[in-house]
Amino acid sequence: MKTTERNHSGFTLLEVMIALAIFAVCATTLIQQSGRNIRQEQLLQTRTYANWIAENELERLRLQASIPARGETERELKFAGSEWKVLHQVSTTDDPDLMRVDIRVRPLASDDLNAETSGYRLQGFIGRY
Repeated sequence: MKTTERNHSGFTLLEVMIALAIFAVCATTLIQQSGRNIRQEQLLQTRTYANWIAENELERLRLQASIPARGETERELKFAGSEWKVLHQVSTTDDPDLMRVDIRVRPLASDDLNAETSGYRLQGFIGRY
């Protein structure tokens, strides 16, 4: 064996830097995906609560003794620890004994009741009999 040969063990600086670069790219991707998942979960929770509120409002209107009057009604309520804004729009149909009800629900913190993404819309019908 020659005396000039050396037994090298371990990683070179270049190998360590490449490994760190790969780790940084993977970590960045995972963090971004986690943020997307959290936003998606919050959106699904908001839409689910808004759906429940809209269904409850339609049933509340159906259980009233009389058919609701034509026009718009807006109210605020508290549900699942949050404030919500509910808009009922009652309109007539071709049948005088049947009313169409459009319900829009959104979190009170949201700016636009008409925005498609800020809440939930439900359409239903209420009959006289």
